[in-house]
Amino acid sequence: MTYPASLPYEPAAPPDPAQLPDPVQVLLLVTAKWTSRAISAAAKLGVADLLAEGPKPVEELARATGTDSRMLYRVLRCIAAVGIFAELPDGRIALTPLAEYLRSDVPGTMRHFAIMTGEDFMWRPYGHLVDAMKTGKQPFEHVYGQRVFEYMESHPELEAVFNNAMTSFTERAAVEIALDYDFSPFSVIADLGGGHGHLLGSILAEYPDITGVLMDRPQVVDGALPVLQRLGVEERVRRFGGDFFKGVPEGADAYILRTVLHDWSDDESIAILTNVRRAIGANSEARLLIMETVVSTGNEWDYGKIMDIEMMVNVGGQERTEDEWRRLLELSGFELESVSETLPPTSILAGRPA
Repeated sequence: MTYPASLPYEPAAPPDPAQLPDPVQVLLLVTAKWTSRAISAAAKLGVADLLAEGPKPVEELARATGTDSRMLYRVLRCIAAVGIFAELPDGRIALTPLAEYLRSDVPGTMRHFAIMTGEDFMWRPYGHLVDAMKTGKQPFEHVYGQRVFEYMESHPELEAVFNNAMTSFTERAAVEIALDYDFSPFSVIADLGGGHGHLLGSILAEYPDITGVLMDRPQVVDGALPVLQRLGVEERVRRFGGDFFKGVPEGADAYILRTVLHDWSDDESIAILTNVRRAIGANSEARLLIMETVVSTGNEWDYGKIMDIEMMVNVGGQERTEDEWRRLLELSGFELESVSETLPPTSILAGRPA
């Protein structure tokens, strides 16, 4: 975290866990949910947006958020201790560099993701993790009786929370991916499960000679036009509402799957990839571009190993190692050609038709 040279408050200085006694290190790990839920609550209340113009007293923030001022203060005090918000000497609450990312209107905002992780429908399945490990049944399905995407279809307010979180992640990564990978060999790019088109639009904005196909569920691609218009590429994108388990559009020479396959089991992922291979047909120059985490082996710290638990609990998919990705492609008619890095924790895996 980077602070300005002069601050009206003493920056938070959380201890280095490695310097703490072993039991205290374990204590911090097992109680991390306390901090996580406090951050999520502050994000949901929009506290960072209220502080965009400058520090405010807790009482004013409480009135604006409809909360009890003492309760709000205790939550903000907790997360100020880890660098999100700061309490000034006069008692007012101020933004910090980390708290800026809880604002709604900043590039790379984490507000929507923070809200989603604290929602009850995403949190409750974790209480059944042991049961699910014993039965082999996905925890979310164990609790709600259906997969998360099916559940959200019947709960549009929760689907909106999820879509906002995914959009904020895509916006953050889209420009980086467009700059990090050479898309110039392609003339038509199909983005499968591409949401509102932030990634495809960013690529086309960088490569004016390329056209694109944006595929997602009909109700999702229906909302893509404003994004494509803002990026100035709407005339070069064909929007395609459909189900990639049933088939994907033909005629592209690059097929993108960004953070799609980690939502699904191996068998389900193979079904999607096989449809892509069928769409490519005899075009040996076409490429499959998977943009996902590649999990490291051994005991190395890797965000993908942590995210894999969320995939297991709430989504029903998994994160994969390079060998696991290679096997998945081989079973779908592809060969893994290369793995390149882009904005962490994402890598770009290029597959060619076998």
